[in-house]
Amino acid sequence: MNNDASNFMLQEYSQIASAYFGLRDQVNQWFKTYIALISVPLTALTAITKLNSDSELMSITELPSIVSTLLIVVAFLGFFVNLSIISMRMEMIQYARTINNVRRYFAVYDFNQNPNKKEEALINFLILPTSDTVPPFYESGRAMFWQVIMMGFMNGSILCVSIFNLSPNLGWGISVFWGIFFLGIHWLIYWWMAKRRKKNWNVHFEDNLIPPNH
Repeated sequence: MNNDASNFMLQEYSQIASAYFGLRDQVNQWFKTYIALISVPLTALTAITKLNSDSELMSITELPSIVSTLLIVVAFLGFFVNLSIISMRMEMIQYARTINNVRRYFAVYDFNQNPNKKEEALINFLILPTSDTVPPFYESGRAMFWQVIMMGFMNGSILCVSIFNLSPNLGWGISVFWGIFFLGIHWLIYWWMAKRRKKNWNVHFEDNLIPPNH
């Protein structure tokens, strides 16, 4: 085996793995930031209610305009946080596939060096995948998918309430429509970004060189 190439691949593996875990920590931090963000209007609402000593518990349909406006700002800030999380997750998947390709580099070499001992080839002992088709960019039904849906639901609900309070004549029907539409935008952006990333990846890696070993 070419020592220079092998050393390069090992260093690449180490660097990409480190970058992957760094991005994972950033995703977790951004999600914590989002949780703190959506708590802002609730805190403001509580403070306003306490200041208004003549009123009882404030109804969700009777929010002050300033609070409703703040809700809209929070909803859109939450949307951009969601975009950042999706983008970082796409980078994580790209790094994970790169790591898989490094494993495949060594597995293919070992396989070619021992054509008469296929049952002893390195590929048979690698637990983690060597396929550049996994993980998928669009993770339907997995944690990232539900995280996007949850954030979309929260942002959509906040937008729905704020629209109703700012324009009560529209009624709940129109307000709920815009909330659901905003949720749909979250999912659509996630699907589109995943599709684009997959297309760009396939330009460089059209075929998976060896079967995946899940």
